[in-house]
Amino acid sequence: METIVGKRGRYTLKKGLATKGKFGGAWLAEDEHGEPLSIKILDNFDPELPALLQRIADEDNPHIAKLLDVFVADEKLHIVRQFIVGTDLKTIFSDKPLYRKIPEEKFLDMGRSVLRALVATHAAGAIHRDVKPSNIILQHADGESLCDADFSRVVLIDFEQACPFPNNSSTRSPFALIYSPPEMLLKYNHLLAPASDLFALSVTLFQLIMGKAPYSDCNPEILVNLQLTYPMQQPPRMNDDLFRILSRAANKTPFRLPPRRLSPDEIDKTLRSGIEGRYQSASEMLADLEKIDTPLKKLNWFQRTFNN
Repeated sequence: METIVGKRGRYTLKKGLATKGKFGGAWLAEDEHGEPLSIKILDNFDPELPALLQRIADEDNPHIAKLLDVFVADEKLHIVRQFIVGTDLKTIFSDKPLYRKIPEEKFLDMGRSVLRALVATHAAGAIHRDVKPSNIILQHADGESLCDADFSRVVLIDFEQACPFPNNSSTRSPFALIYSPPEMLLKYNHLLAPASDLFALSVTLFQLIMGKAPYSDCNPEILVNLQLTYPMQQPPRMNDDLFRILSRAANKTPFRLPPRRLSPDEIDKTLRSGIEGRYQSASEMLADLEKIDTPLKKLNWFQRTFNN
């Protein structure tokens, strides 16, 4: 087993890569006292990222995975964080028999907690840029029924794509199909802001509550076009107030023509128009989401039968 020396201790990597991501690998590890850890090792990274991660860590938010060490070794960035006992929301959503047993209200609890994590992230001058179900972990004890778990006890992870805002970099970052906002898809990095994270969270909440994304297609090219232009549509069963919150957070202005046929100035203007229609802060969206009691309308038997 390989041992790595960091700024705050020695870490032993356990045999086998835990996960392979867009930027590098995540390893299970333990410190000198045998405490379990997670170490993300990045081959390529922005030189500003270590300081940015430390600012996020200094916010000390219970819904952000606790950062234990950040250091460069062998020209690779090592991010050491607490090991979280739990299950990510993508895994829960993919297990349909389990997912169907979880009350929709629990996903509202999850959304409020992620917003609290984003309040802290944005206060540190950073945006996450990769909010999606696989980066949200529900903490629970081994063997605990996930149907009974407290969904407010979620933790936002994987900050390796985080960047400061405003961001003047012209580097194209990987984006998540379905969840990423138009300004990220089109690499208009100077427009990335807290509202970009709120867009991604809105799509995440819609998907988890309704059981499907607000837009989808098996063709990635068509899906990107839907992400750029297709407005969120209200499902018959969704609470009107909740839909107003989610559609505002995911607001976008349709392009007059496909972006490749428009000037950069017109693209910029269209994107800005969409962003201006969104929530500008996580705390503002959180305040509205805290007023929602149930994500779904109360329907009579006829409506339940014919409106699903």
